[in-house]
Amino acid sequence: MMKRRLLLAAAAATPLLSAADAPVQRLALAWRLADGREQAGLLGLDWGARRIDMLAAWTLPSRAHGLIADGRGGFYAVAARAGDWLLHVDAAGAATWARQDGAWRFNGHLLLHPAGLFATETDPRDESSHLALREPRTLALIARLPLAGRDAHQLVAEPDGRLLLALGGLRRWPDGRKREGAIASALLKLDPTTGGELARWRLDDPDISLRHLAWSHDGQRLGIALQAAHAAKERRAAAPLLAVFEGDQLQLPVAGGPGQGYAGDICAAPGGGFVLSAQKAGQGLLWQPGVPADLTRIAELTDPCALHDGWHGGERAVLLVAGRGVARWQANGAQMLAWPQPLAPDNHAVLV
Repeated sequence: MMKRRLLLAAAAATPLLSAADAPVQRLALAWRLADGREQAGLLGLDWGARRIDMLAAWTLPSRAHGLIADGRGGFYAVAARAGDWLLHVDAAGAATWARQDGAWRFNGHLLLHPAGLFATETDPRDESSHLALREPRTLALIARLPLAGRDAHQLVAEPDGRLLLALGGLRRWPDGRKREGAIASALLKLDPTTGGELARWRLDDPDISLRHLAWSHDGQRLGIALQAAHAAKERRAAAPLLAVFEGDQLQLPVAGGPGQGYAGDICAAPGGGFVLSAQKAGQGLLWQPGVPADLTRIAELTDPCALHDGWHGGERAVLLVAGRGVARWQANGAQMLAWPQPLAPDNHAVLV
């Protein structure tokens, strides 16, 4: 039996307007098995029967990072930084693979856009970042657009189609390991056709890296999960976990921790806010615009990271993927399911 303690916090729930909850949710996730194999696949979350079923799995060449739904019942998975592969699994379970040409390496994130499938990339020969555009079904490369900066990470689209991209700014060796050097992190606004930079925002603290992005449910603000890289351990531990981009302003609403300066993932939460996974602190944290200076602890879990927002019982819910299973949190309760076998989940997950 899993040892866990879920802490419930008051949060405004948004009513469900259409569609019933699926009896079994299909979660696309990547994980490492006890024998060291890296896999991605589909898990069935059966909340009524209180179990997780392994529906399908594909063995990977290396560790995965970002996963996104394809909008047709399938999903995409891409290698973590310094990896060279991209995978699409359609609704029927057919897999299409692509491998990088030459020295190019993926940075672990994808975006399905009207223009095509975007991926962040690095040329390890000079640490330069690029935005690659691929054909969504064949994964064929269409274009590679240079970016001003290094360590490009997650990206999202604005309603008008323009892109917002988190430039992590960290220096890395060709194998993806961090190396010494000044951090040059920023939030970029890009033209999706040319990759041209339209605007750039930075935090005052140069030792904080902007990593993962999520729109609020009302579309009014973008939440940005942060990871601190201060040389002093005490400064890292006290660093903020969340930046909020709203009305062309990038702000730090919460001055510091908890969280040991490391937010693994972020997703939308009820009431126009966000949930963050404080992976190193073993906590799920809720931020709401009505109390902008506070982070409320909603869960204590072993190694929580991947987050995904959804529905349950006609109300908004958040899935927290952790070392021992998947927790579902919402304003009126919580539940947790154990993994069907020993596995170590990776950083991101998506319902398909």
